[in-house]
Amino acid sequence: TFDGGIDVDNFNLNGTTLALSSGDMLVDVAGDIILDADGGNITFKDAGTAIGDFSNSSSDFVITSSVQDKDIIFKGDDGGSAITALTLDMSAAGAATFNSTVTANAGVVVDNITIDGTEIDLSSGNLTIDVAGNITIDADGGTITFADAGSSLGTITSSGYSGTAAVASVATTVTI
Repeated sequence: TFDGGIDVDNFNLNGTTLALSSGDMLVDVAGDIILDADGGNITFKDAGTAIGDFSNSSSDFVITSSVQDKDIIFKGDDGGSAITALTLDMSAAGAATFNSTVTANAGVVVDNITIDGTEIDLSSGNLTIDVAGNITIDADGGTITFADAGSSLGTITSSGYSGTAAVASVATTVTI
């Protein structure tokens, strides 16, 4: 029993505190490193200021940035180059900025629009396509179909190509 703590080289163990007076601390084990905090929280600090937490909330794993408006950033190594893969911007309500493509093999849902595979679905309301330039519809199969509830209302079919313009035919009346 040492009520005044134990000093080994520049380590001091006193009560619930293990302190290192200088240098870096290396924890090197032959097995796994297990952190078991019955309070459900692990806090990272720098000079006494809390930077972030890993915590348990009803068995959900929660990562928290503790400093106001400071981001959570995921970095990595891509072919020898340091990259920022993802930034969660806490000053913009957690807006996510990915460094590259986002792949969603099960589709993407934004508000009431679902994009999945080769289809865009809108669950309610009207869809407006508003662009600053031109709209190009490029159907390599040569047919554009207009439908309502899956039933064809009309098609525009290319019947040939003559130099600079395709000749089109319309199966039903189109009112503009």
